[in-house]
Amino acid sequence: MNPSGSYFKQDLLLVGAGHSNVQVLRAFGMRPQRNVRITVVAREAHSPYSGMLPGFVYGMYSWEDIHIDLAKLCTFANARLIVDEVVQISPSDNSVKLRERPDLRYDCLVINTGGEPGIKFRGLSNVTAVKPIGRFTTEWDLIVAQGESGVHSKLVVVGGGPGSVEVALAVRERFGPVFDITIVSADPELMIQHNRRVRKIAVATLTRNDIKFLVDSRVSTVTDTEVGAENGAKIPCDHVLWVTGVEAPAWIRESGFDVDIGGFLKVDKKLRSTSHRNVFAGGDMVCLVGQERPKSGVFAVREGPILARNARAFLKGKSLRTYNAQRQALAILRLPGNNALASKGPWCIRSKIISRWKHRIDVKFMRRFKQLRTMSFPALSSFVPRKSEADAMRCGGCASKLGARLLDRVLSRLKANDVLGTINGLDDDAAVVDLGSNTIATSCDHFKPMITDPFRFGRVAAAHALNDLYAMGSVPKIALALVTVPLMAEPLMEDDFYQVLSGAVSVFNTDDVTLVGGHSAEGSEASLGFAVTGTHIDPPWFRSGMLRGQDLILTKPLGTGILLAGLMYMKTRAADLVKCIESMELSNRQAAALFREFDASAVIDISGFGLVGHCAELVRQSTVSIELFANSVNLLPSTQDLLNQGIKSTLHDANVQALEEFEITADVEEQNLAPLVDPQTSGGLLAAVPSAVSRECLSALADAGYQHAAIVGRTVDEKSSRILN
Repeated sequence: MNPSGSYFKQDLLLVGAGHSNVQVLRAFGMRPQRNVRITVVAREAHSPYSGMLPGFVYGMYSWEDIHIDLAKLCTFANARLIVDEVVQISPSDNSVKLRERPDLRYDCLVINTGGEPGIKFRGLSNVTAVKPIGRFTTEWDLIVAQGESGVHSKLVVVGGGPGSVEVALAVRERFGPVFDITIVSADPELMIQHNRRVRKIAVATLTRNDIKFLVDSRVSTVTDTEVGAENGAKIPCDHVLWVTGVEAPAWIRESGFDVDIGGFLKVDKKLRSTSHRNVFAGGDMVCLVGQERPKSGVFAVREGPILARNARAFLKGKSLRTYNAQRQALAILRLPGNNALASKGPWCIRSKIISRWKHRIDVKFMRRFKQLRTMSFPALSSFVPRKSEADAMRCGGCASKLGARLLDRVLSRLKANDVLGTINGLDDDAAVVDLGSNTIATSCDHFKPMITDPFRFGRVAAAHALNDLYAMGSVPKIALALVTVPLMAEPLMEDDFYQVLSGAVSVFNTDDVTLVGGHSAEGSEASLGFAVTGTHIDPPWFRSGMLRGQDLILTKPLGTGILLAGLMYMKTRAADLVKCIESMELSNRQAAALFREFDASAVIDISGFGLVGHCAELVRQSTVSIELFANSVNLLPSTQDLLNQGIKSTLHDANVQALEEFEITADVEEQNLAPLVDPQTSGGLLAAVPSAVSRECLSALADAGYQHAAIVGRTVDEKSSRILN
């Protein structure tokens, strides 16, 4: 009998990471709830704060200032982060369908995705919708470039609310007369929901800043050169900023929820769906039944604490708390010259003091999500439950296997290919396969999760396992899986088992590899590994094959060990983590084929021992030495920044010993050596290619998707190997 960790019993799924859900995450991080597994699905890895958007447009705030890093927040909350987009929800079986990966299950669902303006015109190249803000901040760079170029152009801002006025004024203040700005509104007056004095000040400020505006002009058409209104008006334009008319995502209505006439999800005073008792929601995409309010981030911010309390209470089976929406919210309009106009009902006041006060409020709100309590090594929650005394004794041996019915259900859902025409596979005690070759290569790899998304962990593990075969010049054919899943409620175990194998199978299918079987068991910690087998058409590559007159080409950037270590310390930026995962998922299949085409004589995959360690292995078995070019090695984003903060992998110190086998020239700085010993997960292939064709090979690799491939060294006829700057 072996002790085992306690298990998660319930799934809390947060769809969207808007102003409400980031507060739900923080609340569960501050006060964790035993046996509840939290998962966040977000379209972008950073969540923007709309309250600081006008300041961002003006240039007062940077991109980092107005975004919440979801990787760090999820690590703090012990939550899984899934970067993907929801396409539909199935309340009947408590599942969420995603665009790029298998469905996710839930016991309690909290939706906070926001609405989107200008959906009809969103596909046009000259139209930029301000919401979702995550997309806007990326497209905004194009407008900034136009403004900084000094070339005069025409900008149309669609919408007559405070957002349109603030954005138009911020553009004028930042870029001066470069843009000819026109606001177009369907309303009879600008800022029609505000009092008369506010409207008067807004109009006067726009006029003073040479910003034109048209009212009673509902936009009906947009072309490359003009905006057309239903009243026949034609407004010349080069670019359009769409700020008005928030629309509900189509999948809300299509999912079968109760919605209002506009397609917005109906919620009661508990912020719970009026049609489904385990679904809660907040933000722009809801209709507050009985207390309807304008679409505003102010309400989303205030809904966050109630959503956190009620999600927690629902999962505990306790009573829910009521949300009472403000009848009149305080509105603050940013004006030029660091001025601001505050209003509520019939009252309003303009002052620079208000602007400074608003700045302090916004910075304080963001600080709650940026200055999080750090831990020495918080557990990654990709099916890693916190421990307790429940079910403390679990059997070992074959009694630790996953249940037969659970296994059958998962295997029936997998869409594994069978390009070999396997004689017998998943349904028998062992796979019987005709590989059609007398020469095979076989290898295995196995490790615990390093990221919280089980699907993408499965993809990384599969790509990593295949690297050994590609480094030998083998053609991978079959794989056996070894999976350990911590004890949880059976639906949660089944879901994680399916997610991780689905990720692996998606890689195997692309690389024409058949998953023919494996073994699964419960354990105290999750892990995944594969035994992979391939055949040889061409002679295998051996480490002893390096020759004189060759360049060393590395297919991927370095830094996975450093970024993954930084993730545990909440130091790695979410956007950089996404780039790291994408690099790890990238198969080396095409690279191996290209190295064969360009007459490589030795190939090795760069993994746990780092670039220097694996180069040392090549040198030991070859008749030549090598020179490594430290400055030629490409790094993943933020690798050097994390090193400067003292972040390094736990294997770093052991890998440093390999430097003893190299002479290091005096001009090589220590910070340039550290990435060379960083352990890589699913790293690149390093190949010795004739120098005469190495540049051509590098170009072919870039065309095949290996944009960060680089010539990082060369073979030399010397007694010792060296590392140069």
